[in-house]
Amino acid sequence: MGPPGDFTDFVLIKGMGFVRYGVVLTGDQREGAELAKEALSCLDGPKTGNPDTFIGTTMTRLYVRARRRGRPPSISASDISEQGGDPEVWRRLAELPALPRAVIILRSYGRLSNEEIAKVLDLPLARVRDQTVPFRQDDLVRTLDAAAATARPADLLSGLARLRRRRGRRRLRAAAVAGLALVTVSGVVALVRPTIAAPADPRAATARPEPSAVGLARAAQEVWPRAVSRLPARSADGLVYQPAVAIDDHRVVLLAQRRLGYDDVRLDVYDAGTGRLARFAKLPDHDEVRGFATDGRFVVWSALSLRDDDTLETRFWRVPVKGGKPRLVAKAAQGDRSAPSATHFQLGGGHLLWNADGVIYRLPLSGKGRREKVREGLRLLEWPWAADPTMRTLTDLETGRSREFVTGAEGLERCSPDWCVERNPISGVMTARRTDGSGSVELPGTTTEGPMLNRFVVLRLRAGLKVIKDLRAGTLATFDPAEPALATSLGDRTDLGTLLAWSDSEGRDLWLLNLKAVR
Repeated sequence: MGPPGDFTDFVLIKGMGFVRYGVVLTGDQREGAELAKEALSCLDGPKTGNPDTFIGTTMTRLYVRARRRGRPPSISASDISEQGGDPEVWRRLAELPALPRAVIILRSYGRLSNEEIAKVLDLPLARVRDQTVPFRQDDLVRTLDAAAATARPADLLSGLARLRRRRGRRRLRAAAVAGLALVTVSGVVALVRPTIAAPADPRAATARPEPSAVGLARAAQEVWPRAVSRLPARSADGLVYQPAVAIDDHRVVLLAQRRLGYDDVRLDVYDAGTGRLARFAKLPDHDEVRGFATDGRFVVWSALSLRDDDTLETRFWRVPVKGGKPRLVAKAAQGDRSAPSATHFQLGGGHLLWNADGVIYRLPLSGKGRREKVREGLRLLEWPWAADPTMRTLTDLETGRSREFVTGAEGLERCSPDWCVERNPISGVMTARRTDGSGSVELPGTTTEGPMLNRFVVLRLRAGLKVIKDLRAGTLATFDPAEPALATSLGDRTDLGTLLAWSDSEGRDLWLLNLKAVR
């Protein structure tokens, strides 16, 4: 007999995320899928906690304590390079023993703290801290994401049916390898597992969890069909598209590159209303684009440029939303602490705005004025709102009006004008709470940033699946679609976030979720 309906939905929707994590862990397509099957086969009977946490923890422990030796990885350096990763980083990762490789992957791909990793691997914290390799974090994350993008669809359900027929022996083996305890409750053998977010009440260990809300979530293109578009992943002349910024509810700017992540050439614009792609602006030669912002009148981007004296500077360019020739707004030398950040800036009131050393600065978009201080002691959230963490107030920079601001101990790192996302330091559970103190929403995953467009939170589950939560409407959708072939997920290049995107594993089509089009 096959798995029950809820479990089947869970595997169909989340299974590809587990396979991707298995591929990242093992560096091998077949071994990664088998690791996912083995962990999923243990997900049966009364259990406590989050099934995603259980599977991710079990996969990691199985890999570390029972890693198969001698099998060459099926993912080559050329595979990693084609997906935008660093072949040298991948080669050095492949040479690592299982434990340091797992720690690095949990830290960078899983985004876990050292304390959380120690719990997952059941190791002393000092031993986890000792597992370090001198990789640049950006290169490491990019390479691990590239490895995940190489994962091929796997028939997990048929494999699970075979494994479940031998589930008694499988459970004993999983318990021995993964460090799980076996208890008998009313004649039923149940897995009791240590999880990061384990309940405090020991009686809860005998309760069967409710079907996962994430497991029942639909793909984003089903939840918001008018906000999702499908277009070619490459331009007619062979350039690779990467999402840049959404201008409004139907126009999206795309960065066109010679290959993913390198050699920026120009900007194109896609109109979802007409389904047409058009040229938007040519990029200055030898610039490396870093970030975008728009106010509905202009699109502004930052780029790293090389001066004649071989030093770097950040340049800010603007183009009207109808497209045209770029005009220089400002230059900022590297090391200028009061200069605008290349990745964290906004537009408002005809100005370029940014935070530096607790001060909000602005610069006219015309490029003809000088930078000036707007307010001291405030953190710019989303124009026109800024927060005072000391006085716990929100201030409208256009009108000067203020209101009380309620936030947790983590401060403003994950806050927008209406919402703050907070993480319980003991349980690890994340919640979203309104900044006026009313209402809270428990979130089914983790995030490192505040709500996008004062409304959306992208959450990453430890198995690798991404979901997006609309805090205003309470809607949940899978960011990685249910179709396993659509494997590569991308974000845009804005500080606030305006769109999400994913492409099929062969890079033929690009799917765009324009958050400004969600109603």
